[in-house]
Amino acid sequence: MLSKTTISTGGLLASSLLLTIGRGATLPFMAIYLTRKYGMAVDAVGIAMSIALTVGVVFSLGFGILADRFDKKRYMLLSILVFITGFIAIPLVHDPLLVVIFFSLINCAYSVFSTVLKGYFADTLEPGAKAKIFSLNYTFLNIGWTIGPPLGTLLVVYSIDMPFWMAVFTSAIPLVLIQRYVQSVQIARAGPDQAAVKWSPSVMLHDRALMWFTLSAFLGSLVGGSFASCISQYLLAVADSDFAQKAVGLVLPVNAAVVVLLQYAVGRRLTAQNLKPLMGLGTLCFILGLGGFMIADTNLLLWGVSVAVFTIGELIYAPGEYMLIDHIAPAGMKSSYFSAQSLGWLGGALNPLVTGIILTTLPAWSLFAILTGAIVLAWLCMLKGMHGRSWDTPRLTAV
Repeated sequence: MLSKTTISTGGLLASSLLLTIGRGATLPFMAIYLTRKYGMAVDAVGIAMSIALTVGVVFSLGFGILADRFDKKRYMLLSILVFITGFIAIPLVHDPLLVVIFFSLINCAYSVFSTVLKGYFADTLEPGAKAKIFSLNYTFLNIGWTIGPPLGTLLVVYSIDMPFWMAVFTSAIPLVLIQRYVQSVQIARAGPDQAAVKWSPSVMLHDRALMWFTLSAFLGSLVGGSFASCISQYLLAVADSDFAQKAVGLVLPVNAAVVVLLQYAVGRRLTAQNLKPLMGLGTLCFILGLGGFMIADTNLLLWGVSVAVFTIGELIYAPGEYMLIDHIAPAGMKSSYFSAQSLGWLGGALNPLVTGIILTTLPAWSLFAILTGAIVLAWLCMLKGMHGRSWDTPRLTAV
């Protein structure tokens, strides 16, 4: 018979998948939606979407921190309701400003759900199971991003509003799953080997390890968070559109296949004891992948091999960054710490802007040289954050 924790975990993983499918079916078409329905110029669309994504991340920080003060189950349900409300509102309003506001609301709600989900897992799972579930959740997220965009493509043929209504449907199912199958968790209690820390955002401001890990996450996200967009921009700058289309058509499926096939197998092997060397291996894979991109030119085989190696780095970093935060977060402040780390997602949001600046001002190959430097800095920041902390057993007090 399945335990209550197993059932709760299964319900949350399924909910994570369904919400990501809804987001994946709509986010890629927001630019088309704003252009077709409101006649917005391309530059205006880019500014609007960047603002919406950034506002979503920043506001989710505050709401995620507050999650540690309330029942996490109810908090997730509330974020899903806001998520659904945004998708219902966008097709019904007739003002581009309101569309951007509701799109910001959607991104904020999704970020809050993702943050509280990680906090819930950190509070309820045994230490040996956390890496496995973090990796499994990351696999589900990638499956959602693999399924969502093609569904959106099919639906937009019938109506530009259809992807939003599909997102409403896929987002409603998690409401039932979480309400029925997920146990309530309010504030985690410190165990016998953990130091009880009174909930206070000021604890995070004095935790230098958190600051180093957040900076590391920012730099890592700058390299891997929007790599598909980065590759597309690079190929359009150095090759003709026909080859760019072929290369992107190869890179994205290889990335998705490696993630879906290997993420759980790789991520489940991460432990506090081997985290430092494995994150070093992940950094090396990023460097080798970026080096392959730099010399690939029009060699599709080299593009495929390079993205496979690059993706292995992604497989290690994704659960590894969560485990770093889980290891240092005091009992009762897991969601708060994960919220602070979510600021690192801004690196991925800035990647297209940074890529565009580099490609228009420097030689094209320098893009991957600069990203290589960024991932090395991410690794050094990680080491700095780990310095002085024990990585054999959790030490959950702030420094």
